[in-house]
Parts: sequence; structure tokens; C-alpha cells
Amino acid sequence: MIKLFKQITFSLLFGLLLFNLNSAFACSMIKVTKNGKTIVGNNEDQMNPNSRIWFEKGSFGKYGVAYVGFDNLYPQGGMNEVGLVFDGFTQSYRIVADTLGKIKISALDLEKKIMQECGTVEEVKILIEKYNIDFWVGAVMRYIDKTGKYLYVDGDSLVIGNEDIFTQTNKRPYESKECWRYNKATSILKNGFETSVNYAKSIMDSIHMDEKAVKTLYSTIYDLNEGKIYLYYFSDFSTPIIYDLEYELKKDDRVLNIPELFPDNVFGKKYLDEYNKILKMILDLGSSSDTNKMERYQNLKKSIFNSFIDNYPFFYKIFHTAQYYLYEEINYERAILLLKLNVEIYPNYYKAFDDIGEAFFADKQYQLALKNYQRSLELYPNNSKAKSKIEEIIKLM
Repeated sequence: MIKLFKQITFSLLFGLLLFNLNSAFACSMIKVTKNGKTIVGNNEDQMNPNSRIWFEKGSFGKYGVAYVGFDNLYPQGGMNEVGLVFDGFTQSYRIVADTLGKIKISALDLEKKIMQECGTVEEVKILIEKYNIDFWVGAVMRYIDKTGKYLYVDGDSLVIGNEDIFTQTNKRPYESKECWRYNKATSILKNGFETSVNYAKSIMDSIHMDEKAVKTLYSTIYDLNEGKIYLYYFSDFSTPIIYDLEYELKKDDRVLNIPELFPDNVFGKKYLDEYNKILKMILDLGSSSDTNKMERYQNLKKSIFNSFIDNYPFFYKIFHTAQYYLYEEINYERAILLLKLNVEIYPNYYKAFDDIGEAFFADKQYQLALKNYQRSLELYPNNSKAKSKIEEIIKLM
């Protein structure tokens, strides 16, 4: 029971972390339908350059699917052999309340089930209504079939639409917040559109991301009627790789490393090498128990601060690794060392002090826990968690 509680606590904390961090991520989608033809374009804007495309053959009445995503092989988007396309978009939190009596399922299993069993958005809606989808509290989902109809999943709302065009970014359609990608793509579409790969490509190129922390790592253009996928890498829209899904699904199941498919993309290779070098240093620091631990720590810190990549991706991974040592494989020393690095990366971020305060508290180092919660409160005076923990620590001391 204690282990289960730790796992639940970790899942909740990491889920909230993903919600907070992913709000900075940017993904974009457009859909155009005209004269019986539908084209969908998507930019995957993220931090992790270890991207993948993989193919899973259909069997026993199930459709074959091509997925795109990252090295954990969790599908970020894709298309099945009958032209159903999907993608998910990180959003602000919206509660999913309609869970009573619904079947429990993981997000991954539901996504696979939808793509293997559904060919139309009506079928997707019927299937989703059977399940508890509270794992999508910080996301919306879009499904499009080759007729041009689409399903928009937003909290408890499952809405089927049939407009000729739409734009989706990390902004719910009814929210007033500004999103330059949404505004720009929508403006272009409303001025006249066509259902061609080149047209969709031009829009996705116009809204690609090129910030230090978040870049367009890959882009996909889906021709739903022809069953073709056009794959682009690191905002280079001049050299696609084209996949005919019917042909690809006749081969064995396989996973392709997207960076290896584009060896001539010099910046993509540089970004990938730098990211993976520092990522390995983070993981080595977490797993290392040797006497050179502090030397490793200093080298890691120096590498992060000297990197041409923004510190943010590494903050994300450091926190993830620290939480593992704090709640799964209990090792407070490793967790504290990693969280100490977070504080050095972002010395004015109150949450970083909350996190290391929590680690010191779990390790019964109450004086250090108190010090860090007090610093958190200085940075954010309305931090109710820090206030509560300070009161608790003072009573214990």
C-alpha cells in the first residue's frame, strides 16, 4: 500500500509538472477540405530531438497505423490506413467530470484502440464515450477523417464538426489568450485555401517555431485520400520524405529514427548531439555514487550554462529524474543533488525551492527544508504550499 501511494503521488506530481512545463510547448495543426479532398498539416514543436516515425501493421480486423513521436514511442500523432488522422495539443487545465461508470484505460491504450478500430470521427466519438478520459485534463485532441469531418475532444465536450478549414494550436478556440501561430494560420486560410501539399507546407513553414527552448522538430503533411505522409525535419520544408501508407504497411512493423533519415540537416544534428550529451550527464549524475560526484555535478552545470540550447529542456529532465529518486527508487541524496542544480539554473523560480524543500523534508533535514520553503515564500508571497509546510516544519522542530 505504501508503494502504491508513492506511485500515485509521483504520478500526480509528474502529471502536474508536465501540465506546467508543456504549457510552453507549441504544436500546430491545420485542416483543409475542398472538392472531396482533405489535407492536414502538423508541426511538432518540443524540446526532445529524439524523434521517431513507426509503422504497425493491422491484424485480426484492426487497421494498420503510422505514428510519429519520440523515443518513448508514445504516439504524438499519426494516420491509419483508412485515412483517420489525430494529434494532441497541450492546453490549460480543464476538468473531466464525466467519469462515473466509465471504463478505466490508459491514454496510450485508448489512442491505439481508436486508431486500430475507427475509420470515421463518428466511430471515434462512440468509442471515446465509453471510457474515462481524465488523463486529458491538460490537453485537447483532434481527429479528422478523409471526408473532412473532425472530432474535437475538450474536457467532457466531444464535438463533431464539418467546416472546410480549422486551425488548432495550444489555445482553446473559446479562450481569449493570444497565439500568434493560431492568428497567422487562420488569417491565411480565411484569405483562400487549396487542398495541396504545397499549400499546407507553406502554412506550416510560416508558423514553425525557432526559439532556444522550443523548436519545430518535425512536421507532417497528411494526404488523407491518397494515404500519403510527407515528413519534414527541423523546419526544412524543402526535402520531405514521402511515405505511401498502403505500401509501408505491407512491410514488417518497424521504428525509424527521424534524425537518421535527414543526415544533411546540419543544425538538427548539432542540436541532437548537444541535447543527448547533456542528457547523458544528467542521468549519470543521478545514478552515480562514486567519489567524483561533485566533479560530475560541476561539469554538468558548466555544460548546461554553456550550451547553445536553452536551460529549460534540461530543467525539465533534471526534475523528472529527481522525482524518480524521490518517489520511486528512494534515494534522497541523488534527488537533492539534482534539485540543487535546478535551483542553480533558475534561482528566482519559487517552485524550484519548493521542490528541493520537499526533498529535504522527506529526508528529515528539517532545517534545510525550512530554509528553502522560506526562500520560495520570499519569491512568491502567495505560495500557500510553502506557508503550510513552514508551519508543519516549525511544529516538528
